[in-house]
Amino acid sequence: MNPFELFKNMNEIKSQAEAMKAKIATIRCTGYAGGNMVQAVANGNMEIESITIDPEFAKAENAQLLEVMVTSAVNTAIKNVKDRIQEEAGQTMAQYGLGL
Repeated sequence: MNPFELFKNMNEIKSQAEAMKAKIATIRCTGYAGGNMVQAVANGNMEIESITIDPEFAKAENAQLLEVMVTSAVNTAIKNVKDRIQEEAGQTMAQYGLGL
């Protein structure tokens, strides 16, 4: 795309960026570990909203493994959010003939 076309469409691009920001705020992704014994939910701001642990697994003798599984679930949730944001941004950028 011609760079001058981008300048001509600046207001539209700004509007699209604001819409994208609002859409990102609504993203929620879940990461799982241990066959769904641990679940972490992250939002579009890369914040963990909740962690759910199967009560049967939340016993003292499982503490070290539980720490590993919580870390894994959180990392997966955040990766899923990043992937969704990139997908959304890619779709918006494609409208202007730009790629990520």
